[in-house]
Amino acid sequence: MSGRGAYYKARYGGGGRAGGATGNQPSFTPQSHDLKRLKLDAGAQNGAALRQMLLERDNRPYPAYRDTEGFWKFDRFRLGVMRIQSDPFAPPTRLKINLSDDQHRWPEHLRASPIRRVALADWLTRRFARLIRLPQNGSSSPSGSGGGGGGGGWHGPKGGDFSIDVPGEQVLDRSSCRFNDQNGELTLRMSINLPARGRSILGELAAKMLCDQLANYVDRGLVWVKEIESEAAEWVETVEDQHVLRNLVTEAGLTAFIGNGSILPRQSGASALPMPSSTPGLVPFKSPPTLERVFELPNRGKVAGMAIPKGITIIVGGGFHGKSTLLEAISNGPSNHTPTSGLNLVVTPSATIPVASEDGRMVNSCHISPFIRNLPNGKDTDCFSTSDASGSTSMAASCVEAIELLGGQPGTILLDEDGCAVNFLIRDDKMRLLVQRESEPITPYIFKVQSLCKDHDISTIMVVGGCGDYCHVADCCIMMENYQAFDATDRAKKVADSFTFEFEKELETGFEGLRNRQVSTKSLLPRSSPPKITVKSTHSIQHGPEASEPDHQLDLSGLIQLSTSSQTRSIAGFLAHFGAGQQAQSLTLQELMALYERLWQSEEGLERLAEAGRIDPGALAKVNKLLVGMAVNRLRTAKFEQLSSNKR
Repeated sequence: MSGRGAYYKARYGGGGRAGGATGNQPSFTPQSHDLKRLKLDAGAQNGAALRQMLLERDNRPYPAYRDTEGFWKFDRFRLGVMRIQSDPFAPPTRLKINLSDDQHRWPEHLRASPIRRVALADWLTRRFARLIRLPQNGSSSPSGSGGGGGGGGWHGPKGGDFSIDVPGEQVLDRSSCRFNDQNGELTLRMSINLPARGRSILGELAAKMLCDQLANYVDRGLVWVKEIESEAAEWVETVEDQHVLRNLVTEAGLTAFIGNGSILPRQSGASALPMPSSTPGLVPFKSPPTLERVFELPNRGKVAGMAIPKGITIIVGGGFHGKSTLLEAISNGPSNHTPTSGLNLVVTPSATIPVASEDGRMVNSCHISPFIRNLPNGKDTDCFSTSDASGSTSMAASCVEAIELLGGQPGTILLDEDGCAVNFLIRDDKMRLLVQRESEPITPYIFKVQSLCKDHDISTIMVVGGCGDYCHVADCCIMMENYQAFDATDRAKKVADSFTFEFEKELETGFEGLRNRQVSTKSLLPRSSPPKITVKSTHSIQHGPEASEPDHQLDLSGLIQLSTSSQTRSIAGFLAHFGAGQQAQSLTLQELMALYERLWQSEEGLERLAEAGRIDPGALAKVNKLLVGMAVNRLRTAKFEQLSSNKR
């Protein structure tokens, strides 16, 4: 035995790594991350030695694959075999591929800025993913001939396939492929199911995959050649234009911009893909003339579209005419999208927060008195906590939390009447007569929306179908009719002027007494060693020693801007980071969000997130920092306390 396999054999014995592991998950110990501290070139052997090692281990027991753990030099790249799966049915082996600036040869102008590096890495990930899915040598199976996964029966061949975290319709900063902003090095993280027959190594096939096929994929998928530069450049420039457009929209004091020609509807409620252009009745977006604005972009040139100003905007229209579709597109505006998504000219500032009713959500030490006070049970609403919020209470908490998360910066709250508690939005004349004011704890949003805008620079964009009272407070009204947008602001004001709006003095009430909070970092995960955390889906995380307990389920269904479980994994890793031997601290949400941003700035920070959550370091995607704060607000184990003054 030689190489890193001998190292682990000597350190941990012949069993699983860090013998305290259970199932397929290795224990988290300081020693289990020693590979991270290895220099890539330290003791690395060449690819021929890896081939020979695999051939020599043909038909040996599967654990002998551990001998290959370490770093191997090839002509075009360096291969890191980072963590070997324990058996053919375990989570796949993790690989790390590094190409120096001279090896990948991508022109510097295509990676000259952070957004260009993210866009090019995204394009390379998609290209590489397509390559490893292609059948090899006439086989119907991609990347290898083991059949993939656990196929082939107990004694048949298993494994023999590569995999990578594949992007969706959004272009995100992902750990699967990144350029180093200092030295230009390209790092690709992926996985391989090492092939086996039963529990015996298929050494010849493994050698073919790691030494031949992988080298071919790197050459064809990651290395620059003139023939693919124009396609890559178009992708990079489209993403850069979105990034620049978002900055221009923010600087102009707008809340959203929807470019002409955008395709807003999706294929289905379960798909992020655009509705096909061949769909009968599909209507590309076109701005009303009175709201149209033109921006100059660095690559595309001039683009025109609908500019929604700061203030209170209502989106009205009949049912099924496209109101919610427009708002959904706006809610996705903080993220960049692919050139084929139909949404690459729909942008909003990053400080855009959708709010909806979340029955049963956790609320912790939240000052909801601006919206709810004088509860019949006498419960304190200046520092309100509940593990089972009602629809209106959850919305009150979410709005107050939005002010805290924005930290005094401008922002926008998005509301769709269909997903809101109606008694939080309005109380009409008849209900005001039927239920006396002193018997109603809720001050509806309509009485606070102007104060939010005036005192906190927080705008509102709201889909309205039945709450006509909002015509009295709206600064802008967009009418959707047959999927086309019209400026109905003057019409809405005329309608409002024809009715008397009672209780207008309530519109003057503000948000006095708001306090920032701080949270104990040790409460972000229940005490357990190692921290246990599992991403069940894009909107669900299980955590803690008793993951089946209700208090150990983190429901993120209210975070509709999450688009992929890779983002959820980065949140999970961040939470686990504080349960992995970190010193206990009390931090504000602003400080927590800033820490998340810092961790994403380096390879070491990414690996710390993955290590803490026992997550594949190649399967993370950066998330808007506001969503990190929103996730912490919904964590049932979190211990908050209000500050006596508003510490930022």
